[in-house]
Amino acid sequence: MGADKVFLRSSEGVDAMSIVGGAVEFFKLIFSNWTRWDQDWRPYQRGAWVRLYGVPLDAWNVEFFKLCVFECRRFLRADSCSAEKDRLDFARVLIATADLDIVTKVERVLVNGTMVEIKIVEEWGYALGEDTCLFEEEDESEASQTDYDVGHNQ
Repeated sequence: MGADKVFLRSSEGVDAMSIVGGAVEFFKLIFSNWTRWDQDWRPYQRGAWVRLYGVPLDAWNVEFFKLCVFECRRFLRADSCSAEKDRLDFARVLIATADLDIVTKVERVLVNGTMVEIKIVEEWGYALGEDTCLFEEEDESEASQTDYDVGHNQ
């Protein structure tokens, strides 16, 4: 369905909620919550990898990354290289957004008494407005560090 949403249905014609209800502990391992389908509910969100430029080293952590994208996007996760501080020139964050335009934004945040500008720029290489969550094939390690340098340069 896009971003971090999935649609579950039974191929046997059984109510999917009864299946989920019968294996709640299992489904809690995979999903944070579930909601019964409503025909009027059709939100569109896509996953987009964005880079955060200008993050001060003393504020470099996943909680700060969440604050940077809080105003208009939903934080899904940071890549492992950013979370583990393997590279410090930009942080790489996966967000869910309803925007079809390329994400490019500047957020002003106060860090230890100093106003700092954080530039938020979507990585490109997919077609405009595509959901990058649908193209994630690698596990939590994402791509190798050299993959960031080749093909995703601005």
